Amino acid sequence: MLIYDIKFDIKSSIYGRLGNVRIMMRHLREDRVAIIDNGINKDLICREKMQSKIVIDDNNRCIEDKDKIQITDFQHGTICALIVEKYNSHCILNSVRILDKNGKGGIEKIEPALEWCYQNNIKIVNLSFGTTNFNECEKLKKLVNKYACSGMIIVAATANSGFVSYPACFTNVIGVATTGSPLSYSKDYMQIGIDAVVPSEHMVKMFNEEVKTSLSNSYAAPYVCALIANRLNTDNALGIKKLKEYVKEQSRIEMIEGVYEPDWVYKAYVTGRKKTSRANYYFETVSGEFSEIQDKVDTVIGFSVADLENLDIKDKNLIYLGQEDIYNIDVQGFYWSRKTRQQQILNNHYQGNGLEVPVIILAIEAAIDSYYILTELRKVFASDGYNAYTIGMEPECVLYGLEYMPEPMADYGVWKNFIESQVFYKQSDLVIWCILLEDREKFLKVYPDCDVEISLCKEGENTVVEITFEKEKTEKIISGLIARKDVDEIYHMIEAKLTEDEDG
Repeated sequence: MLIYDIKFDIKSSIYGRLGNVRIMMRHLREDRVAIIDNGINKDLICREKMQSKIVIDDNNRCIEDKDKIQITDFQHGTICALIVEKYNSHCILNSVRILDKNGKGGIEKIEPALEWCYQNNIKIVNLSFGTTNFNECEKLKKLVNKYACSGMIIVAATANSGFVSYPACFTNVIGVATTGSPLSYSKDYMQIGIDAVVPSEHMVKMFNEEVKTSLSNSYAAPYVCALIANRLNTDNALGIKKLKEYVKEQSRIEMIEGVYEPDWVYKAYVTGRKKTSRANYYFETVSGEFSEIQDKVDTVIGFSVADLENLDIKDKNLIYLGQEDIYNIDVQGFYWSRKTRQQQILNNHYQGNGLEVPVIILAIEAAIDSYYILTELRKVFASDGYNAYTIGMEPECVLYGLEYMPEPMADYGVWKNFIESQVFYKQSDLVIWCILLEDREKFLKVYPDCDVEISLCKEGENTVVEITFEKEKTEKIISGLIARKDVDEIYHMIEAKLTEDEDG
């Protein structure tokens, strides 16, 4: 079970619309802010500002929170509420307690907490905690995207460690970090999903005394919540993308606008040619005539300009997988393409000293279902506790939650630095890089000292799998379609090779 731990945030002195999408028809009120945390001490908050105190119990039910917070308890949620109250005069505060007095709790409590917020018309949610556990990424992403499509604005503190954390890094979340951090990660905000770098040290009144909050991302997030509540008070039609632009403008460091990971999709309309795969998209799709189903989707996915010409997508998000440049397409939501990925790579600041994790080169013939193999291979590594940074060379990879790597726009050094930055910030345990078999020699020049090389090619109805490790080759014949059991066997062969030294 995932444990959220905010204890070090509290104690440490160093850290501590979609436009018109109508998937959900509830009106969320911008004057209501929920602090999902370890509770709010109502004795320290202006009585008129407190609306509800809720706790998610052990059965994940939302019930009235009757526990009294003692003076000796962690006041983490209370401090977050005081910061929102300090910078926003009209907010109505709601406490949703999912963490215990030690600042720990399970991920299963996030969904009922957000559902309670939605049912009670709360638009702004503060999450001053998160996780760096990669195994929780997919669950949280689906959850966040569902509620973001209702119009909910989720503000989350990024990890004080400087690594990618969830849900702060998601596109549909406003990720926040503090100024004054001894870490240098703020220059790589684009790689870890930070939208604003703002102060976290605030003077608040607690127990009849003015105290200064500690330097921590936890206390930067509620400051941004207050800014957003103020902004929505003047224009309540602003959606997540416009609000991300707004908080970037309020950030204390200069930030580039417009480069987002394509992880935001809840329900999509896919138009144009697509590669057949047994792998599932990470989101739901809706079929039919676009004019009839457009209110049911938040994102349009197109493979060519021709696919998009007759679609009114200005209030949608767009993932464009074609090679041509897009002209005269009005997109008000999030936008991703090959070019935005190239921009992300070119704006990477991280410069490492080479990868310190195993690199597996997977060379596959074009006729083989690479998306299925990659997604299943990533799953089996994850089931054994390994976080695999899984790369493909086609932009359609992103629909499966895989990493897309365009061919180098500049020198290989720029490309390799980006891969190293991703491995570092995402704390990956290995790299699985899928290329076309015909391009094998070209890309082996990038990582000539890769740890394992795997090639998959068709021979009639069979697939020949060849695994090379330190010039030793092992061959396997798979009859028919590659199934999960075959992927499991490939995995065990790789693991055996990579752990030979450990096993003596």
